[in-house]
Amino acid sequence: MNTFINADKSSAEINIVRLYLSAFSQSDIQKALEYIHPQAIWHIDGDPIVKTVGIIQGHIAIKKWLENFPKAFQPLQFAINKLISADNTVLVIGRFRHLVLKTNMIVDSDYIIKFIIENNKITHYQIFEDSLLLSEVHRQSSYSRRITINQTSYEWDDIGNGTPIIFLHGLFLDRNFWENITENLPHNRCISFDMPGHAKSGWRDQMDLDVIAEDLVIWMKEYCIEKAMLVGHSQGAMIAMRIASKYPEMIENLVLINTSARREYNDRISIWAEREKFLLSNPSNRLELFKDIQRLKLTDQWLENHSNEATTELTRMMDHNPYNLAKAIKSAVDRSDITENLSKIKAKTIVLSGELDKATPSELGEEIVKLIPNAQHILLAKVAHSIPLESPQTVLNVIHNLFENNPV
Repeated sequence: MNTFINADKSSAEINIVRLYLSAFSQSDIQKALEYIHPQAIWHIDGDPIVKTVGIIQGHIAIKKWLENFPKAFQPLQFAINKLISADNTVLVIGRFRHLVLKTNMIVDSDYIIKFIIENNKITHYQIFEDSLLLSEVHRQSSYSRRITINQTSYEWDDIGNGTPIIFLHGLFLDRNFWENITENLPHNRCISFDMPGHAKSGWRDQMDLDVIAEDLVIWMKEYCIEKAMLVGHSQGAMIAMRIASKYPEMIENLVLINTSARREYNDRISIWAEREKFLLSNPSNRLELFKDIQRLKLTDQWLENHSNEATTELTRMMDHNPYNLAKAIKSAVDRSDITENLSKIKAKTIVLSGELDKATPSELGEEIVKLIPNAQHILLAKVAHSIPLESPQTVLNVIHNLFENNPV
């Protein structure tokens, strides 16, 4: 059987669907019902905890469904990418981002809506969406999301709505590292990852910083993030530079914190080997290693004044899978020099360095600024290798100024 596929948005069936969607988007229920057959069937699979899930028939039930939708969801984005008709069937393909009013969580998903049209009326409606995610955000108030990319699990927090900012932490840390920043950006969509080998994210053989960068670009494309700001710390900034230099069209603004574009110093390789032995030995040695790392990346004054935060960070470090963390460390230590690629970065770039940073001395930040067109360098006094913890307001000011095109 030959079926004519029409994707030019001009069929009578597509016009009926467009009229219905227009009325629906304007909350004009009576107008929407004009395009629906009196005995139409509405079919939404998923968890019954979601108010809009179920199979219903007839105008009375569908009218109630249309009335209940805005009580369950506040649409933030609803994109239609394509309308396709074949005989009496219309497929609407797109992506939505909604606020779930029950939990005040945001959910986004690709969708396909299948409409069947008979005699210029919709007789059947069925939506295909991420019903598992919809169920989760109705059952718990969690910003956490997860997916497997190329056989590696990635977890991240997705908070807020607006221009997206993607946060990439450094070694030994997790997505909570950015809490003081993301909690104070109410007008942005803040996405903070557990980097591979850390916390809830996994690892796979042959992974390195370039592979992680490619995974994150796949994630951005699949989640329809065409342009974003990247904020990276230490190893996370090394990955951010790799993304911004290879895919300059995807990164509008770039904030690089406590980082380097060069290979690791040769005289540090043996030190990292000793650290790996401690990491993989026993919990007691692992704890002592993490305390040493804290003393390396934070000032004595900060540790003294923020003892509770330091203890919390140590607890989170101890929760890492030591074998995955060891592999993540090795990928950072074995990294390649990318200085020759930095001229390809087109994003407006700010580099933050700490005056007391022993891990990535400030001259490494100065070098990055010289190699990225129109980049700026900010050197913070009395600050070491954890600027987002030691001076979160500085990071916030930089982000705000980049969005507002103000001098930094």
